[in-house]
Formats: sequence, structure tokens, C-alpha cells
Amino acid sequence: MIVDTNVIISALIPKNSKLREFLLTTEIPLHAPDYMLRELKRYWTIIEEKARKRGITEPELAHFREELLGRIISHPLSEYRGFINEAYRICREFDEKDTPFVALALSLRLPIITNDKDLLAHAGEYEAIPLNDVLR
Repeated sequence: MIVDTNVIISALIPKNSKLREFLLTTEIPLHAPDYMLRELKRYWTIIEEKARKRGITEPELAHFREELLGRIISHPLSEYRGFINEAYRICREFDEKDTPFVALALSLRLPIITNDKDLLAHAGEYEAIPLNDVLR
């Protein structure tokens, strides 16, 4: 499965997370474009602030991040570059920042697990599965 950045953020913030537990224990391989790492870095201050409000210390948050990222196979742009134009054509209608995730999904022929309403609504040329369906 392809995991989008919002899934990782949702798994990081709660102190006790059913989602984090699922991501850490599933035998299903988890994939993401390396773009996800840049997004996490860009939003890290906001993530830290939200986590702090929920009683998570910085060391705990860093530990959760490292655990989760250790489970994800990160793919450089070179592996899905051939699908970028097609993914951009799809994503420009709703959110261009989703292009790397859709390109990777097209390249690997794997579904994206997400809570992103736009990614879910525009699935068709790629597969998207609501996060709640995976956690059942």
C-alpha cells in the first residue's frame, strides 16, 4: 500500500494510536514517495505543537517517527518519474501536491490508503482506500 503524509501524521500525534499500531505490525508492505519526507519536515513544527498539546514529549514523538519511517519503503523520484505527467494531469484538478503519491501508485499498481477526501473522490485511474476500511 502507498501511505500518504496525512496518514503518517495521524499515526504520530495520538499517545495511543490504533493507526500507528496497525502500521507498525501489518505484514503488508508500506510504500511512499520520498516527497513524503520533505512534507513531514516542512510540517514538523506544527506536528510537534499538536503532539505536545496531546501530552506527547519530543523524544516520544521522535521515537514514533523513526519507528514508522523504518517500516516504510521510500521511493526516489527516479522510480516513478515516468508516471509524473499522468499523475499531474489527474491531480491538478484537486491538489497538485498529491502528484508524487498518485505517480507512485500508478507505477507500483498499489492502492493509496488515505483520509484525503480529494484523493478518495478522484480515484479511478488509481486506487484509493479509505483509512477506516483498512483499520476494520
